[in-house]
Amino acid sequence: MTTVTIALAAALPVHVAAEATIQTQKAMIDADGRPVLIEQIQFLEDSGAANRIVAGDLLRTLSQEIPSSVCHLHNGIDVEGSIALLTSGTAKFDAVADALLNGNADMGIVGGEERRRTAVEIEALIASWEPIRDAAIAVLNDPSDAASAMTVYDSTDVMLEKTSHLLSELEGEYANPVELMQSDVMLLEVAGRQAMMTQRISYEACRIWSGDGNDALVADLDKTVQQFAFAMNAMSNGMPEVGINPPPTPEIAAHLAVVGGDWDTITGYLETVKAGEADAELRAELFQRLNAKMHKMEEIAELYAAFSKRGY
Repeated sequence: MTTVTIALAAALPVHVAAEATIQTQKAMIDADGRPVLIEQIQFLEDSGAANRIVAGDLLRTLSQEIPSSVCHLHNGIDVEGSIALLTSGTAKFDAVADALLNGNADMGIVGGEERRRTAVEIEALIASWEPIRDAAIAVLNDPSDAASAMTVYDSTDVMLEKTSHLLSELEGEYANPVELMQSDVMLLEVAGRQAMMTQRISYEACRIWSGDGNDALVADLDKTVQQFAFAMNAMSNGMPEVGINPPPTPEIAAHLAVVGGDWDTITGYLETVKAGEADAELRAELFQRLNAKMHKMEEIAELYAAFSKRGY
């Protein structure tokens, strides 16, 4: 994935949203006896640009959350928690994809997708998702269904690629100086990506300790862990060279501190997993801790979305 190493420095295209209204106010000021024209731009309408990007981020997270919960359920780890996560995850994917296509005022997405290219991509994603949803539901009904579990596993990389591409389309379409600044898009992107990576780590760890993993999967897990740690440092402290600002509010800073609080514990658990020494209790705790991090990162993405609307 090219965006995985935080393709954070890449310039995002700027578009002007048709739904946004700009009111220009002109004032004449006497400066050294000469009139000076000042233009003040006032933002009058929020068409849900940030919400659409958060929704795209959520689909990307779900592309990894669903395989992780299937793997844990199929292997009998935290069965109650796995069922709850898989049930909510499949329902969310349906609801969020539909909202991006047709709009959903309750999600803050005003109106359906108007750009035909984006709409076609959403429709294609929904079509790709349907057999995966059916397989996930089959595992819910029968956790021992290995064929359905494998169907979901096989979707992990494909759906990550598809949802990531859709997200890049949404970022390109809705990042604009009227509704959503490029710096805000960058923070939304990284926060959403961190949520996704908690589930990628959870999935990769599950496949390793369940006996399905190999050296390549262990290497992938190491890479994902390193990327997560790198991005957490950037979000917590700022990394101007790649366009990431420090936390803009004390609330966001506090949430980020919570996410990073037990990271050493998690990396210790992952080392135990790679050594083939993880018992059922440790597997369940790792699953639960990574899920807690995912939910906290999703909260942070919502806080960034709310902060991005500070001009309204």
